[in-house]
Amino acid sequence: MPAISVVIPVYNSAKYLRECLDSVVSQSFSNWEVVAVDDGSSDESPVILDEYAAKDARFKVIHKENGGVSAARNDGLAAAKGEYVLFIDSDDWVDENAFRVYWDEACQTRADVVITDHWTWKDNGTETEHRFFAQDFVVNDRTGIQALQRTVLYRGYSPYPSDRCSYMFSALWSKLIRRQLLLENEIQFSRTLKLYEDGLFALQVFHFAKSVAYRQVPTYHYRILNNSLCHINEQKLVTDSSNILSEVQSFMDATDKDRALESAFLARALFLTKKMALRSFFCKGAQGTFYRRYRAFKAILLTEPYNTAVEKAKTLKLCGNEKSFGKLVSHGLFFLTALMYELRTRIQRRWLLRC
Repeated sequence: MPAISVVIPVYNSAKYLRECLDSVVSQSFSNWEVVAVDDGSSDESPVILDEYAAKDARFKVIHKENGGVSAARNDGLAAAKGEYVLFIDSDDWVDENAFRVYWDEACQTRADVVITDHWTWKDNGTETEHRFFAQDFVVNDRTGIQALQRTVLYRGYSPYPSDRCSYMFSALWSKLIRRQLLLENEIQFSRTLKLYEDGLFALQVFHFAKSVAYRQVPTYHYRILNNSLCHINEQKLVTDSSNILSEVQSFMDATDKDRALESAFLARALFLTKKMALRSFFCKGAQGTFYRRYRAFKAILLTEPYNTAVEKAKTLKLCGNEKSFGKLVSHGLFFLTALMYELRTRIQRRWLLRC
C-alpha cells in the first residue's frame, strides 16, 4: 500500500500539466501513487497523462466524460489506495520535499490531518509565501478542531492569527488526510456546488478528525491565473453563493449543536456579499444601469442569511477589506457602498484605457 495517494483532477491543463507531474516525480519521498482523472479534456492533457503512466507504474490514469472537478475528485478517491490522500490541482506544483514533510509529520503525530503552508505565484514571476497560522501546533480536542472549522469558514476566526495568512485555508491542497477517515464517514465532494466545494469537504473532514497537526513549512505553489474576475452573468455568483450557504447551513444543522460555527458562518456570508459586489454587480462588464444593479444588490443584503450577517457585522471578527465593508453595510449605507465600488471600477477602467 502506498503511503500517499495524490489525486489530481485534470481538465484542459496541458500548458501546465508537465510542470505539475514533474514536481511529483521529483519528490524526495518515493512511496506514493498518483491517481490522475482526465475529466473529458479536449487538449493534449490525456496524451500527457498516458505518457507519464507508461513511464512510471505509480501513475494511474482515469479517462472519463466531463463531469466537473468534484466528480473527478470523487472518482480519484474511489481508486486511491494510499494510507493518506493529498489533492493537487493540475495547474499548480509542489516543492520537492512536500511529501517528506507531510509524511514525517503524520508519522510523528499520527494526526488524521496534516496542514502545511503555500506560495502564490503570479504570471509576472513574483511569488509570495503565506503562513496560515503563527505557530506550529497539534490539536486533538473538539474545541481546538472547531476553531479550525471556523477558520475554514472565515480566516478572522483563526486560533493562531498570522498576518501572512491568505484566503486559501479552505483549499484542500494544503492538507494531507487519512484516507480511512474519508471512507469510514463517507465523505465526498458535493456534486452541486460550483464554488467552495473544498471548504464544505474540509468542514466535514475536521468534524470527524481526532487529531490535526500544522507545520509552518510551505510545500505548495498555487498559480494565480490571469482570468477575468468579473462574472458577467451576475446571477451565477448570486446562485453559487446561495448554494454554498445552504449546504454549509445544512451541515451545521446536522453537526453544530452548540452553534460554535455560527459567527464564522455569518462572516462567510458577509465575505460573499462583498465578493458579489466586486465581481458581479459593480465590476468591469457588469450589465445594466448602476441603479438597477444597486437595487438588485440591496435586495440580496435584505435576504437571509445575508441580512443577519449585516445586522451582526459589528460583532464579527472581520479582517482586511471586510472590515470597512462590514462597517458600511451595518449602518445601512448600502447605496454609498455600491457607489464606492462602482466608482472604483470606473477609475480602474479609465486607467487601463490610458495604459
